[in-house]
Amino acid sequence: MNRRNALTRGLGALALLGTPGLRAAAGPAGEQGGAAPAPRVPKRYLRAVVDEALLRRRLLPPGAWHPYPRAGDRAAWAQVPADVAAALIARADAWLGTEWPQLPASLFLEFAETGNRTHYEQRYFERRSRLAGFVLAECVQGQGRYLHAIADGVWHVCEETFWGLPAHSGMQKRGVGLPDADEPVIDLFAAETGVTLAYVHELVGEQLRAVSPLLPLRIAAEVKRRILDPGFTRDDFKWMGLKDKKEPLNNWTSWIASSWLEANLLLEPDPARRIAATLKICRCLDGFLEDYSDDGACEEGPGYWTLSAGPYLDSLMALDSATGAAVNLTADPFVRRMGHYVLDVHVAGDWYVNYGDAHAKVHHSPPLLYRFGRATGDADLAAFGAFRAPARGIALSDQGRLARDVADVLEVARMRSTQGRDALQRASWYPALGLMTARAQGGSAQGFFLAAQAASNARSHGHHDSGSFIVFHDGQPVFVDPGVEAYTAKTFSKDRYTIWTMQSGWHNLPLVGGRMQVGRDARDRASRVRVDDMGMTMDLATAYGPEAGIRTWERRVALDRAAGTVNLRETFALARPAPVALVFVTPRKPDAAQAGVVALPVAGGRTVHLKFDPRALRADVERLALDDAGLKHEWGDALYRIRLASAQPLGSGDLNVAIAT
Repeated sequence: MNRRNALTRGLGALALLGTPGLRAAAGPAGEQGGAAPAPRVPKRYLRAVVDEALLRRRLLPPGAWHPYPRAGDRAAWAQVPADVAAALIARADAWLGTEWPQLPASLFLEFAETGNRTHYEQRYFERRSRLAGFVLAECVQGQGRYLHAIADGVWHVCEETFWGLPAHSGMQKRGVGLPDADEPVIDLFAAETGVTLAYVHELVGEQLRAVSPLLPLRIAAEVKRRILDPGFTRDDFKWMGLKDKKEPLNNWTSWIASSWLEANLLLEPDPARRIAATLKICRCLDGFLEDYSDDGACEEGPGYWTLSAGPYLDSLMALDSATGAAVNLTADPFVRRMGHYVLDVHVAGDWYVNYGDAHAKVHHSPPLLYRFGRATGDADLAAFGAFRAPARGIALSDQGRLARDVADVLEVARMRSTQGRDALQRASWYPALGLMTARAQGGSAQGFFLAAQAASNARSHGHHDSGSFIVFHDGQPVFVDPGVEAYTAKTFSKDRYTIWTMQSGWHNLPLVGGRMQVGRDARDRASRVRVDDMGMTMDLATAYGPEAGIRTWERRVALDRAAGTVNLRETFALARPAPVALVFVTPRKPDAAQAGVVALPVAGGRTVHLKFDPRALRADVERLALDDAGLKHEWGDALYRIRLASAQPLGSGDLNVAIAT
């Protein structure tokens, strides 16, 4: 049984399903740590349903699992829409005859010497994109035109000393620097390279054997040496969560485990070891699920969802497919909730609710959204994937994720036959993450959209942003979370929170005596969180640490649908008088000429106004020129920081700000 057939068997009732249960589960007003929480959907751990006896009975033997049609199955590949096939062929033809990117030692060493990781990564990912692209083009065309290019790509990748990135070379015992050929370590991209080569072997292995019988043998040997062997014999990789676990697991676990699982199912020849490795991978995935937010939200943000919840679903689909849908793992209601989260944090178009290291503009693969919805029985998510497809077409990875790309290519025809529907949820509430959203009218991007979160500053990929909020109007950003610059060595070092994007001073939060929020050394999660379908009330005091001298700081941010405004109220008491300022970050050029009002022009000739009492607060505006390519793509050439500063030091206060048109 292949993966597509396993999916189809479990989804006959999809059209009969109504709106998924997340909004009902997350909708009632409640108090975090106070009133009764929203109904909880329990997590179903793999260890409860996938055991050795099941795998011995139902797991297809080595060489018998074919998750997708091989290149020789011309009837199956002929079903790919003609425009998609033409695009794949045109992309591959543009690469034919050009030089493959080189990866010299000096480029690898840049990370250790300067902290730069992008120069190496650009060439590294281009290699893998070409290899995956040539394989897909060969599958849809079937004429052998790309086989020698595939052989070149396989050889280049197999000759690399390390399949991972320089930024992750610190996993080896010799530390950061050139990779140690004698110690293969498994990072995100070593695992992804392993599963990419496993799919090269699976999809075009027979054709490569005609070029040279050594090519499939080399693939199998390298995947075994670099991925299957260290994964099977070692328990000490942090992402496994199996030995000396000191911190919660994150997307590394699901992402690596899914790659390892599929490579193991495709290329491990020993039946007993194949089963044992599968069980070990399931233990890792259970650790990931145990640490996943109890409300189904991705604490790393909607951009990371693709590589967190996404590969978790990939793992379940692989297990279902390879066992003949013996358990129907993707039908788990909690997995459905993990997928539905994406709908609740969608603002409009490419805009999503971002926090931490997540970007505000996200281009999820439409077939992934569609596939996740179909697999979990979420009709709204499947319809959203179909809705996104016409605008974006098929979004192939620019990092050579062949396992994901082949699934997308083969899903696009069915996706296009489904009626699309945008995701514009009226309100949502994720109590474990402390995340709420509310819009003026469900099903419409018009009017104000508000999102606020009171998550821990110590969460994975987190910033010092507990209690911050974002505001959009008519689907366009007004007050924003800047996001994150391109990763460097500093991003995940002890100096992480010296980076401006990580600091609360560049989020929509108070400054108290000039002090910003702190991180792991304080009880930094906002306490006494109360929520309804319009807004959130929280106490931010603990997020600033005792040095700030905050006794209480109650923040209420809410959408008033009747008035068409977003209202912010700050009620606080300090141990000693101190200057207070409220920060608002915006990509709109502010005009603060009028007392008590800051005007911000938005799309369509409209203006949003920030209104406040000029007797209590004074506005000043700071412009920050942007030079990071990712930030410029989202916000333009600059961000502006508006500070509404108290006219004098305050020992207590009750400040009110309105955001209105």
